[in-house]
Amino acid sequence: MQISNPKNNINNTIIKSIIWNNIIDLFAKEKNINISPYLISVTIKQKTIFIKTNKPIINTELLNIDDKIKNIIKEKLKKIWINFYDFDIKYI
Repeated sequence: MQISNPKNNINNTIIKSIIWNNIIDLFAKEKNINISPYLISVTIKQKTIFIKTNKPIINTELLNIDDKIKNIIKEKLKKIWINFYDFDIKYI
């Protein structure tokens, strides 16, 4: 599924929101740090999700829990019937 299709604007918004909230929750759980002030944006282009932060150290820490982030995103999307299995996450 290409989620950057203009027909899927609602799906894009839902997916971005799920990603944003779950990254904040997972980071708080794993690292005990609130990263919401450091997150700038979540962008989806075809099968790549770009997560932009304003701190390179946050990107490094996100890379350390990348597999957990992907698994949680897949799990949450399955619950709302969005099949988006094959994707990459880039932290910029």
